[in-house]
Amino acid sequence: MKKRFLVAAVAATLVSPLAAQADATVYGNVHLSIDSPSFDDPTVNDNLDMNSNTSAIGVKGKEDLGGGMTALFKIEFQVDPSERASNGALTDRDQWVGLKGAMGTVKFGTMSNNYKISGAKIDPMYRTQLEGRGFMGTQSGLHGGAGENGGRSTNTLQYVSPKMGGMSVVFNYTISGADDETMGLGVHYKTKQIIAYVDYLDVQGSATGNGSGIAIGDSEAAFKVGGSYKMDAMTFGLQYESVEDVVGSDIVFASFNYQVNDNDNVAVTLGDVDLADDMGYAVMYNHKMSKRTNVYAGYGDDASNDNASQEQLTFGIRHKF
Repeated sequence: MKKRFLVAAVAATLVSPLAAQADATVYGNVHLSIDSPSFDDPTVNDNLDMNSNTSAIGVKGKEDLGGGMTALFKIEFQVDPSERASNGALTDRDQWVGLKGAMGTVKFGTMSNNYKISGAKIDPMYRTQLEGRGFMGTQSGLHGGAGENGGRSTNTLQYVSPKMGGMSVVFNYTISGADDETMGLGVHYKTKQIIAYVDYLDVQGSATGNGSGIAIGDSEAAFKVGGSYKMDAMTFGLQYESVEDVVGSDIVFASFNYQVNDNDNVAVTLGDVDLADDMGYAVMYNHKMSKRTNVYAGYGDDASNDNASQEQLTFGIRHKF
């Protein structure tokens, strides 16, 4: 316990001078759920459990440099309120510094790459126990993890172009000292009603895909196309990933979100891995108690043809600050 407090105190000491600036903001969220899994395999543990879902604290800010140029930074750490200590008290997340001007934004450090950014935008259950990239396996593992080949890409240079008619280009390249580096390129389009994207990722070395830990030897390419369309209270999303060479299977993901009223929405996601006989699906009801606090309940069935098929109930609460 003393060690955990010491780490937290050191982090607070580092963050406080930044937060004291007028252009720096301390932010975060505490997100916990109680989860009840059920496996076809009776030898797999399916006891009731409590989990943290990307609870985090961070500081971000900017400085006007004049001449239309702005300096940007972000330092974020993941925490686990459900455990006294889980892989240490703090785990680093996005941590980068950059410059923004008329020609676009350039960032150096650890950050979400072009491939991960777009997939998160069409999953209404993102960062819950029923998210597509995790339990459902209906978004590839390239949307998660960290490292040169992870969704949170380390040792990375990223360029984001200015938006032109809702369209922007995202380019990222790792600079890790390796003989070969991972490179990503995406074209993203966004308006009030439409999100559309095409993403390419040239993965080097080894990668973890679809939770299976599949290793690749040489350079392999991942490609996806997707987007969403909002029509009144309904939003439809669809994504296709051509990732068989990287994670072993191509993947289709679909989502539907219905806004019942200002505070309540119902979400459904569906997914198919390599044209399997059974589709995975999840349903979730979410209620906003305020602008910063929401509660939800959900059920999912991953309909897996590999290992043990799993069903799961989840009840969660999230507070942002």
